[in-house]
Amino acid sequence: MSNSAARIVGVAALVILASVLTGSVALPFLGWHGPRGPAPYSSGAVLLSQPPAYARGEAAFHPDGPQLQPSGQIPVGNSPTAIAYDSGKHELFVANAGSNNVSVIADATNTVAITLTVGSTPDAIVYDSGKHELFVANLGSNNVSVISDATDTPVATVAITNSNVSALAYDSGKHEVFAVDEGLNSVSVISDTTNTVVATIPVGPLPDGVVYDANKHELFVANWNSDIVSVISDATDKVVATVTVGLGPYALAYDSGKHEVFVSNYAGSDNVSIISDATNAVVASVAVGADPAGLAYDPSKHQVFVANYGSNNVSVISDLTNAVVATVAVGGLPNDVAYDSGVHAAFVANENSNNVSIIPDVTNRVVATVATGIDPHGVAFDSGKHELFVANWGSNNLSVVSDVTNSVVATVAVGKAPWGVAYDSGKHEVFVTDSNSKDVTVISDATNDLVATIAVGTNPEGIAYDPSKHEVFVANSLSNNVSVISDVTNTVVATVRVGESPVAVLYDPGAHQVFVANSDTNNLTLISDTTNKVDGSVGVGHSPEGLAYDPAKHEVFVANTESFNVSVVSDVTEKVVATVSVHGIAEDLAYDSAKHEVFVTNAPAYNVSVISDATNTVTATVAVGGGPWGVTYDVAKHEVFVANNGSDDVSVILDDAVI
Repeated sequence: MSNSAARIVGVAALVILASVLTGSVALPFLGWHGPRGPAPYSSGAVLLSQPPAYARGEAAFHPDGPQLQPSGQIPVGNSPTAIAYDSGKHELFVANAGSNNVSVIADATNTVAITLTVGSTPDAIVYDSGKHELFVANLGSNNVSVISDATDTPVATVAITNSNVSALAYDSGKHEVFAVDEGLNSVSVISDTTNTVVATIPVGPLPDGVVYDANKHELFVANWNSDIVSVISDATDKVVATVTVGLGPYALAYDSGKHEVFVSNYAGSDNVSIISDATNAVVASVAVGADPAGLAYDPSKHQVFVANYGSNNVSVISDLTNAVVATVAVGGLPNDVAYDSGVHAAFVANENSNNVSIIPDVTNRVVATVATGIDPHGVAFDSGKHELFVANWGSNNLSVVSDVTNSVVATVAVGKAPWGVAYDSGKHEVFVTDSNSKDVTVISDATNDLVATIAVGTNPEGIAYDPSKHEVFVANSLSNNVSVISDVTNTVVATVRVGESPVAVLYDPGAHQVFVANSDTNNLTLISDTTNKVDGSVGVGHSPEGLAYDPAKHEVFVANTESFNVSVVSDVTEKVVATVSVHGIAEDLAYDSAKHEVFVTNAPAYNVSVISDATNTVTATVAVGGGPWGVTYDVAKHEVFVANNGSDDVSVILDDAVI
């Protein structure tokens, strides 16, 4: 896709005139290609190095889903403007308009394997799966280069007289390439057998994008100046329908799952029109970022990636809901995007930063937000009822959330300032620490009624259930001990002295031990559940306050709030084996058994860090609500629930596990 040379000159002339009138001679960056108009976020000769805060993922809340980050950046040539995926070689081909070449990226290594010289100002590219060739439109030399992916060398050049080719599409039914010529308001049809033009089809004014619909054997062409999409039958090479869309339609993507065409409307609409190929009518419109340009369809996740040229990010649209489910900050002036089915990732060409951003499609994402009581803290999942119990510290109650509907189905009054929650799978009961009442409330999950209140130590906070002994362990932070409760009698059967300010407790079924996080002594106390006596201690980071057990690795993950990291402790050696830095003050953790990941709440940062237990590194950061605190994993739904005590709600994160 491209601006015509005349269009670039015209914009430049207008800027020069404006500069003369204002007394300034500085020009904003226009780029080699890109959607029409001057570059966004420019002031005089200075291009702002960052998009707005929401595009960088810094805001706590955003209507377009979680603000995510790409997994990597790959340097390429100058002004990359188009990108295509070669499914035969598992490579990405990037057209660099500013350096007159094509970068070939191996998706196995995410590095440039070779650079190919083509014509002048290459600005569109498409893969021909029938011939295993790439077609590259060269704006400055009025031709199309044909490259063999077997040899990575040009095998032909197709001349198109007086052309200004802005987009290409491959028709797998006819083995033809359709070249959109915005200068002649037409589409040239190239046979991949002869590499010659076999037909020319008039379309609307200033056509800019094209896509092939294999279901209907039709081509859809976006016409910028008339705000319509032309529908061409490849049987007759004639326009059979026109569809009115938004302002300045620029690029298109075909959704083979829904038989729909997605159209980016660049010139003022800042949205995507969705066309049904059955009716050739718009069935939905989705607001995205500023100046949406290239699009790509992800058939494995049923999502469409939209490169927002003006906001330096990518909107991810679910075709199930026709809503934006995530926004990903990328490089400068993202213009085109291609989906790589081999590695399940979207590759984004960033025109102004001369690189390609990689977005995995398995990124964790928030799928629901559930309002709860005031200041929710602890959370626990009830596997028997498929419900989540949320302790609301500020309203002295529990919210019971159904994981089927992601809605509150009951509210249960408990003691003062409820903090921690544990589910007793043996008795089908929920135990809640009431930090200001010096007791624990026991609730039946069958009736949501109170069945017992048990006096414990001072300021009880953390709580954990031991299924092998049918006991509940309670960390009393101001009396520096742990109360052991029998769930048979609902009475305290032992009290164990531990470190100073114990705030979290965890049962390790592999070692039959209870791990207690002592916030003021920066260590863990290990208690044998056989003797209810201290077995040992492990030094960790500053102010440990959250714990999670990883049964696959036999490790305990510890959230250290004042050192901004997570300690990984082996329950075999009882030593720290790794330390993982996170993106904020780590408060609590939960282990995801499907993905072998640990989710860490970072309260002031309003996000959750995702740690791989294979590498002990942060692999993703998910924006959630205000002041995220407690977190738990729902094994039935492959979802993570996060209690946000600053926004009085629960974020539901889908871990995208493939089981």
